[in-house]
Amino acid sequence: MCVNWTRWLVGVCIVWLLGAAAAFAQTGEDYRPELAVAGATALVRPSVVAIETRFDEPRLEDGYEYWQYMRGARPLYGLWGSGFIYKDPQYVITSEMLMDHAEYIRVILDDGRSYSAELVGKDSDFEIAVLKVDWGPDLEPISPPFGDSDMLKLGQPIAIVGKALNSVDTFATAGIISSIRKRIPHTEEPTDKFLQFDASYELSFTGAPLVNIDGHVVGMVDRTVGTQINLGVPVNEIIAIADKIISGEVSETWFGAEAVRMRQGIIDWGGAPRYFDWNEDGEAEEVEFGFWVSYVEPGSPADIAGIEAGDTIVELDDQFIKFDYDWDSYVRTFKIGQLVYVKLIRKNAGVDPNSNATEDYHRELVQVQILEEPEEEAEVEIVDVGSGYLSIGSHE
Repeated sequence: MCVNWTRWLVGVCIVWLLGAAAAFAQTGEDYRPELAVAGATALVRPSVVAIETRFDEPRLEDGYEYWQYMRGARPLYGLWGSGFIYKDPQYVITSEMLMDHAEYIRVILDDGRSYSAELVGKDSDFEIAVLKVDWGPDLEPISPPFGDSDMLKLGQPIAIVGKALNSVDTFATAGIISSIRKRIPHTEEPTDKFLQFDASYELSFTGAPLVNIDGHVVGMVDRTVGTQINLGVPVNEIIAIADKIISGEVSETWFGAEAVRMRQGIIDWGGAPRYFDWNEDGEAEEVEFGFWVSYVEPGSPADIAGIEAGDTIVELDDQFIKFDYDWDSYVRTFKIGQLVYVKLIRKNAGVDPNSNATEDYHRELVQVQILEEPEEEAEVEIVDVGSGYLSIGSHE
């Protein structure tokens, strides 16, 4: 009986191992890494376009050094890059950088046909430009499938499908997502809006789509900074801002408070407590995070809500503000009319201004209603033009 039981158990194990091996072999047959990029490229290729611009005048200036290096030390007459068809085929997404000084814009399809385009709008925060193209009655370009950039993982393989310099030829390159939400070296700008990838690319790939192995667009090539750090804009950000540009809803939101990340120096001179009960659990913790308000604009939403210079903002809508990109990324999501709950720490009235003792601070909760950024008023300038007369002018 024991022998039969043993034989049965061995048989089950053999069947299981054979089944697992077969499944593995089947998976290996279905998914061939060497063909993954080729399949993704083939799927998105019809949607990738070349972008050609002509400047309002020949230019030889900062910002175009690498372009000038590639084309020779002579003035540039325009730029060349890539883009891709958007959800509505009359629109094309590309990089804002390509639109600088652009007087004429041309979009070129994979088959070589070219069409003039007009700039619908651009966003400098996300570095996205939206173009509108009249393809005529006999052509409706194909929009690529879009993925979800919030689902990207560190080390995930991606491909770039872009256009060669001064050519309609389509090129592809591959790599991985090497970082998500990382600070750009040597700048003050946080990169929560960027993906870092390690795939090499040509300068003319600027504006080209980043594609996952399923052929879904997950981002757009933006630029390279520092020591060859390649950055792309996540597709979720692209879709959000492009839809606003197309609908005409783009406008600057107004919070009205300037804040800096908490630093030890602020605590040392009494700008914030050294310890505080952040979580209201009865236990004071060392203050290492939060944003210290350095300035509140008079008449702004923050001012109306009662936020004061010297406050330490801990949370926005229950989102803990820990890093620079936490602050910037959340502020960028504000919408006009939105009511934002701000949790902050404030020094008690009448205490030593240099104190950082826990008992000298208390918690506040205020509500800030986000408004549209008011346009800057023209400044009046009075100029003495001689002969006893004054000329009154204005400038932005």
